Amino acid sequence: MFETNNLDKISCSVESALNDYLDAISEEHLEFENISVEDSLSRILYEDIMVKIDQPPFDKALIDGYAVNSSKIAHTSITKPVILQVIAEINAETKNRTAISDNQAVKVSKGAFLPENADSVISSEDVVQENEIIKVLKSVSPGTCVAKRGEDLVASEVFIKKNRKLRPQDVGGIIGIGYCQVKVYKKPVVSIIPTGNELVPIDVEPDVNQIISSNGYVLKGFIEQLGGTAKISSIVKDDLNQVKSSISKALEVSDLVLVSGGCSAGTKDYTLNAIRELENSKIIANEVEIRPGSHILLAFVENKPVIGLPGHPVSNMTSFHVFGKPVLKKLAGTPRSFWQDRKDTIKLDAFLAKKIFSPEGKEDYVRVRLLEDKEGKIIAYPYTGQSSFLSTLVKSHGIVKIPAECTGLYQGDRVEVLLF
Repeated sequence: MFETNNLDKISCSVESALNDYLDAISEEHLEFENISVEDSLSRILYEDIMVKIDQPPFDKALIDGYAVNSSKIAHTSITKPVILQVIAEINAETKNRTAISDNQAVKVSKGAFLPENADSVISSEDVVQENEIIKVLKSVSPGTCVAKRGEDLVASEVFIKKNRKLRPQDVGGIIGIGYCQVKVYKKPVVSIIPTGNELVPIDVEPDVNQIISSNGYVLKGFIEQLGGTAKISSIVKDDLNQVKSSISKALEVSDLVLVSGGCSAGTKDYTLNAIRELENSKIIANEVEIRPGSHILLAFVENKPVIGLPGHPVSNMTSFHVFGKPVLKKLAGTPRSFWQDRKDTIKLDAFLAKKIFSPEGKEDYVRVRLLEDKEGKIIAYPYTGQSSFLSTLVKSHGIVKIPAECTGLYQGDRVEVLLF
């Protein structure tokens, strides 16, 4: 159980804050559910998928042709063909297995089981058929055009390891080996609490000093893209007791709570004090060396993560991408494997259109718009406007991270752009 943390400020680097926070999230209480495999696309496997039976379950023909024993036609040629008697014809639906002896063959269709004593399939193009006999004009090696039992999968081996985010081919593969249902992690439920006296709902015409509450819908979209379920709470005014009550209620139905706004040090910023006053709370960090969004709050209440995000749109979204996204992925059961991270986090290289200045000591995230020049190079045009400017979020295609020890980048520098 956590004890209430009464420190005034806990400031740290982005890396240390994120690692400490992720390490403190317990995976012991992550729940699962059984769902239809056909509905499992992009869900996270809770347990390994095991192979039930060998695949293929028997030796089978890979082409239409004649099943033969390769040793009996080892010395055949066009000038000295081997003659074999065709004793049967079978296809993929034939259930009764036959057998061949010396100088015999069976006509087979693709997918049919291989007769006993046969080890190869010879193409119809390499034989001449005359009534119930064939003249074999070409020798074959053992195993030619045959899929051996268990060659693809062996019973009781792991087909797909747990924690995989299922792709279309995974869904098809699981169905193909005989599963109708699959056990997956439940989608994390995330409550979003918008705070601020200046906020009004989306169906209210704002006065000149009011702002339509839009951050929650941006966060909701990202959460659902990442496989979570988002709930936007009613707007909470700048009141300590209201903020406390709203967080407590959200924790009852959520795996993660995001408080949008009220995380700075102003007289109307109550998120930090609200969390401090809740029982069984712990503050991991309430100031991080990042721009924009240094006033981010990383905390736990009742062992559940609660993140306080800055209210300005750019800071809000940047803070969520840096901190909220990794937390949500962990709660969803997704391991931080390199290939899954590469697949979920799309990055590309671009060339900077102009110089960017950056404050030393803060990890800087700069929004960029991407265009392709006449030579086919991708050019990144930075937006360095205020963090309250909605337009820069809509017009930008991604962000460029500038390390804390770097004071800027130059025109023409090659940069890595994280797309969003």
